[in-house]
Amino acid sequence: MVLPEIGTDGWHDVSPFSTVYDIMMPMGTNYLAFMCWIGLWSLLFHWILAITNSCNWLRYVTRFPCDIFGFYVAFIYLQKGVQVLEALGDDESFYLSIVVSLLVFVIAYICGELGQSSLFRHPVRVFLKDYGTPLTVIFFSCFVHFGKLRLIHLENLPTGTAFLPTMDRGWFIHFWNIAVGDVFLAIPFAILLTVLFWFDHNGRFLFLLPGRGSVSNES
Repeated sequence: MVLPEIGTDGWHDVSPFSTVYDIMMPMGTNYLAFMCWIGLWSLLFHWILAITNSCNWLRYVTRFPCDIFGFYVAFIYLQKGVQVLEALGDDESFYLSIVVSLLVFVIAYICGELGQSSLFRHPVRVFLKDYGTPLTVIFFSCFVHFGKLRLIHLENLPTGTAFLPTMDRGWFIHFWNIAVGDVFLAIPFAILLTVLFWFDHNGRFLFLLPGRGSVSNES
């Protein structure tokens, strides 16, 4: 089970919290309550960062940790992709997933390059650059349902009744049904989550700054 992280790129389900379930369940811990305490501790840490105006600390941050963070995100996306493909085995769904993923990557990349080239008129280039990737994703999401491809079983996200949790439980998490020790055990995970949030929301704007030095006071 993965903890979603809200970011400007949509939340990556690539955080280290994808292993929290595997870590805590053998200990008999209430998983949802534990995740709730991670969120509550992280909320407290975010308040502290906001009160101390921690965004000012970015003046001491260079582009190097930003590049490392970008590498971290990209690498874990690749690692997660390999894990998913490994679970598919070597049947038709495996090969179809490989082909579709490669086609999405190649066509989206070509649209981005055409948007920066001198080919076509300016409105066409802008359209390809802005809408090439989402239209590619939409097309290939439908592509697997064309012809005989629809006979190949592909994994889908589990869905249930509208406006109800997928699992057989209520909306409200009983976060008090957890051992006191597990409440404080959630703190290290909350610190890591807070760092990821803070860097994802505040550090990424350094990518938009000209040059590769540290942020000056004028920035």
